[in-house]
Amino acid sequence: MSALQLLASQLNELYQRACTIDSMRQSGKPQDWFESGLFSCHSPDLADYVADARRNLQRLTDNQPPLSAAGQQRLAEHLAAQVDALTRAFSNQQTRSKFQRSIKVSHAKTEKPVASKPGTVDLYQQLSEFQQFERRLLDMIEQAERYRGDGNANRILALHARLGRCRKAISEVEQAILQHERQVP
Repeated sequence: MSALQLLASQLNELYQRACTIDSMRQSGKPQDWFESGLFSCHSPDLADYVADARRNLQRLTDNQPPLSAAGQQRLAEHLAAQVDALTRAFSNQQTRSKFQRSIKVSHAKTEKPVASKPGTVDLYQQLSEFQQFERRLLDMIEQAERYRGDGNANRILALHARLGRCRKAISEVEQAILQHERQVP
């Protein structure tokens, strides 16, 4: 099996997984999966990004209209970066959905009763999830800075803003852990 056939098989598998994830999307404001120039689409559906990578693979295999050797190399590198980003998105999908749920909970206007406040273990779990999200944002920023293009500066600024909010949430959870540990005898 050639490398392109193997890649096509991998993209077909990713597409099926993406359709499953997209069908389980929670209600609320849809959010783009990627904020970089790596993909030509901006969509709340992960399958759209996989389809974009599949189109690039088809363009590479068909070579119509013909590409120069340098053009083929650039397209192959771009496709490899897309597949890498998609693979990371699939592995971070669970963290992303938990983070979105926790954001919704933290924005709720009703206050929780004292008995239902999270324990130290829950706070450490939440801290771990936020730190994973922070690492993903740093990866996204690094990737966006590598693919500077038209309008990409605004995306980089938006990513930095999200990173700032994430770090603020991490700080708040760390403070909650400290307070909880002070209260426990």
